[in-house]
Amino acid sequence: MYRILAALVAILTLAATASAGVADTPLPELLAGSTTYHLYTVPSAIASGGLGTFFGCTSLEQTASMQVGVELFPPSGGAPENDAAATSLSVGPGATVIFGTDGAAGIFINSDLGGAGSKLSARILATSKKVACAAFIADTGNAPPTSMTYLTIISKLKQKACN
Repeated sequence: MYRILAALVAILTLAATASAGVADTPLPELLAGSTTYHLYTVPSAIASGGLGTFFGCTSLEQTASMQVGVELFPPSGGAPENDAAATSLSVGPGATVIFGTDGAAGIFINSDLGGAGSKLSARILATSKKVACAAFIADTGNAPPTSMTYLTIISKLKQKACN
């Protein structure tokens, strides 16, 4: 009886401490010795049916490079689908890079995030807060893309209401 109770407590404790995705998954270390910041969250990313999601980020730093990464999370939450540290990029002052869930005929990506499915969410991370990003979905088979739409980017975990 004691062993069954101990096993049940262990299972419940593990379930209570499991990551819920974008909101509470620990931040990866993008660059050894540097702080990683969760700057933006992007809901509704897609990587299926001939569509891919792309994240363009521009450094607003004037003198120093920064490390930028994107994490993809499955629809059910939980751990990220990709290793943001492995797919992160060094971005020089004023430079722009594009991350993508897949390659595309008309869009050159600097880092392939992998990931598959619809209803994904993403977290944009960097070692500096001086970065501007855009996110969009486009078809991957046409150059230029015949369909494209921008995605809403929210600051960390706070979306502001529109009037």
